[in-house]
Amino acid sequence: MIWILVAAIASLVVLVLILPVLRGVKEQVSDGQGVFAGQLAELARDRELGFIDAEAARQAELDIRRRMSQVAASSHAPREARASARLRQGLVAGSGIAAIAAVSLYMMLGSPFLVGMEPARAPELPEDVQAIMTELADLRASLEENPNNPQGWAVLGQANMQIGRYSVAADSFESAIDWEPGSAFLFSSLGQARLFEAGGNMTPAAREAFARALDVDPDDVRARFFMAEARYQDGEESEALNAWQAILDSAEPDAAYRGMIEARISAAQAAAQTDSGTP
Repeated sequence: MIWILVAAIASLVVLVLILPVLRGVKEQVSDGQGVFAGQLAELARDRELGFIDAEAARQAELDIRRRMSQVAASSHAPREARASARLRQGLVAGSGIAAIAAVSLYMMLGSPFLVGMEPARAPELPEDVQAIMTELADLRASLEENPNNPQGWAVLGQANMQIGRYSVAADSFESAIDWEPGSAFLFSSLGQARLFEAGGNMTPAAREAFARALDVDPDDVRARFFMAEARYQDGEESEALNAWQAILDSAEPDAAYRGMIEARISAAQAAAQTDSGTP
């Protein structure tokens, strides 16, 4: 059954190569502007939820629109060609490593007569994915040349959060914090990236980031919400429920985040009833 192990290794490598970009595609983006539209929508939601103040939101929006104008004014075809080449080289290199590992394993343990069979061709990434990845790479390159731009790093972090690149997003938020260490929004964003990076588990790194956000702003809703989640994961269900309820009690009647917190309280209560066997 050694062929099953070989197939698993090859499949895992291919998934690692393409899943982080494929799973983040939310809409059709044919002109390379889709990621910026998503950033503006995310920024609007953060502003509505109170996760970012008005001045920071205004600066972030100006930065996003400036980059939209730059992309629109530039020639799109050469950019796509570069992106395609880079992505194709990465996929070919990864597929080559997988092939070498598979061949070596077959030669040592399996059926060497199978070596030489023509491997499956690596799939081409969609053009909209290539455009998004190119825009993010260009933004990062610009920030590396001029790193004193916390708003730009924050935009890059939010964009990577949208496409599921949580580790990269966390690095971007940390770079933003280096230049603006007094922002509760940035610390909360870093904590959320670390939390999602760990699959929803409250790691020490995520917990520390949310605690730092509360040090800056004790009323930061996102940090309060997730610190209550940390208590819930620690087994302090009652304390977590009280903390979430306190957020609701202090929220405006029309606050956009009320529904999210109410849903979390309901889920926690339902889980408690299931554990206790209460119908």
